Amino acid sequence: MDPTQRKRAREDGFEDWSMTFHKELDSHVFDLVHTRDLKPMDVCVAVYLQTQLEVKTGRIEVRTKDIAERLCLTESHLTASMTRLRKQGILAKGLRGTGYYWMLNPSCWHVGGPRTFQKRAAQFDELLK
Repeated sequence: MDPTQRKRAREDGFEDWSMTFHKELDSHVFDLVHTRDLKPMDVCVAVYLQTQLEVKTGRIEVRTKDIAERLCLTESHLTASMTRLRKQGILAKGLRGTGYYWMLNPSCWHVGGPRTFQKRAAQFDELLK
């Protein structure tokens, strides 16, 4: 991103970055790996999904087929991993138009300016219902 684009993004309240809340990851996600409620590969899937977060919306609009191909997984393994992530409240699935999108728990991974955190949290909570 060149300086002009960065300045424009900052003025809009968005930047091309995502934030990981280390304490939440350590005290929640890795505890789930330790208890085997999540597999280590599930964390890999979540981190890959973080790289696909849309900065302005917090959504992940990538097909599962493309995710599986990128991570060298079968679609059934990826689906099982995403199901475990959803069951633990780390990932949510939403419907937009005729397609689906994903959203990571903003308590663990957040994108956008600080003003958007509450909005993203409310959207995520709505998807969990």
